[in-house]
Amino acid sequence: MDALGIDIGSTNVKVVLVRDDGATLGAAQRPLVWERHGDVAEQDAVALWDAVQGALRDLASAAGSSVMGRVGAVGLCGQYSSIVPVDADAQPLAPMRLYLDQRGTPHCYDVLGRHEEAFTTWLERHPIPPVGGGLALGHILAFQLDESDIHERTAVYLEPVDYVAARLTGVLAATQGSMFASQLIDNRTLGATAYDPDLVAMAGIDPDRLPRLVSVGDAIGTVLPDLAAEIGIGAEVPVLTGITDSCGQALATGADRPGRVGIAIGTTGVILSGVDALGVDLDHEVLAMPGVRTDRYLVSAENGIAGRAVEHVLDHLIHASDALGSHGVADPFDGFDEALASSPAGARGVRFLPWLSGSLSPQAAASAGSRSTPGGSIWCGRRPRGSRTTCAGSSSRWRCSPVRPPRRSCSPGERRARPGGRRSWPTSCNDRCAPCASPATPAPGPLQAGPSTSSGRPTPIGSVSTAPSTPTRTPQTFTPTRSRSSPQPSTPSGR
Repeated sequence: MDALGIDIGSTNVKVVLVRDDGATLGAAQRPLVWERHGDVAEQDAVALWDAVQGALRDLASAAGSSVMGRVGAVGLCGQYSSIVPVDADAQPLAPMRLYLDQRGTPHCYDVLGRHEEAFTTWLERHPIPPVGGGLALGHILAFQLDESDIHERTAVYLEPVDYVAARLTGVLAATQGSMFASQLIDNRTLGATAYDPDLVAMAGIDPDRLPRLVSVGDAIGTVLPDLAAEIGIGAEVPVLTGITDSCGQALATGADRPGRVGIAIGTTGVILSGVDALGVDLDHEVLAMPGVRTDRYLVSAENGIAGRAVEHVLDHLIHASDALGSHGVADPFDGFDEALASSPAGARGVRFLPWLSGSLSPQAAASAGSRSTPGGSIWCGRRPRGSRTTCAGSSSRWRCSPVRPPRRSCSPGERRARPGGRRSWPTSCNDRCAPCASPATPAPGPLQAGPSTSSGRPTPIGSVSTAPSTPTRTPQTFTPTRSRSSPQPSTPSGR
């Protein structure tokens, strides 16, 4: 049975067709845009669904009807802590509020002010206290309290994967994992299918606007007939519950298994591992959350803006169009790998500290070089060196971000790195593992599936099933050396 996967990112929608042995049969993607000004960070939910449909049509056109006709299931993953209000037909009533939107933060602090036991109750049961900062609870409260006209027309508030699933099937549903950032579920028990009445009451959330919870891995419905016919799949193909991008990255890197640590760099960066108990380390912004397994939690250290910083520098500095000249290009990543290869690792001491919108985990790490002023880049030398230091700088925070699972020590046996976002950068794998001073193995993804086999098909990355599979090892493991990881003195003639 072949499977169709849909990945909802912040800057792209990607779709992939995967054979039952894990071989990639086809892939397509469409770009997304989002707006940010002040406390507002939004994305057009209608445009998001249009991008999903467009990518599916592109894939169907390239793969052909005979291949699409073999699809037996649809799976989803995507960014989370973003909320879109929808009506009973899954039509959006307002733009999606993204994980960077801060408008609900004051309402979250009001919850702490009203209930003296709120902090410890959430810490014990969730385990993140209601402090806003872009979490979905704040988005829901802001819609409910500040946009009453929208709230009254809302059937449910959905996360991105649940919104796309609803547009695919017409079914409004969610899971413990997809609604994690709503902070309304007692996560001391994995597999929960009900909201915690105490958390809902203390938060003051209208329970009638919350989506029904189903079990992770359940089929929530089948693809709507018109869409199924348009892309050439069967009328009864089931759509499985969506998972967060962190869960998808954990599967891709094997970080859901004991002794594994995964590093994923997309729009943001995150370090992932696993643990068997719920908990949180507030000092280092590391927490356990429901993952894709019912016997193990996923440990996540969200590190803030990562790949987005690279894109920002390429768009606004290297390929800028401004009063000094017009250097814009259709794809700012064209030539990026070549620029990295032309500059030595370490970029001869040039530093880039990507604090475009703050650093998360760990918060208190200024001495390790994870903080800087906005745009913290010291430019000296030529553009290839600037490209190299931007890529390396986006990874420099890993050195001070060891995954420290709450209540349990972790001795990772292997680190696996997975790129995301608009482009993967093979040259930069060493830059990513150098700050950690330990080996890293790149994990291939559907759009960067690695070398072909003798039959001309991409290397399989695992079996398509509901159970986690063993990722295929890629040919090269990057082991940092002094020549790779140590900055070199800058010289006027160096690139």
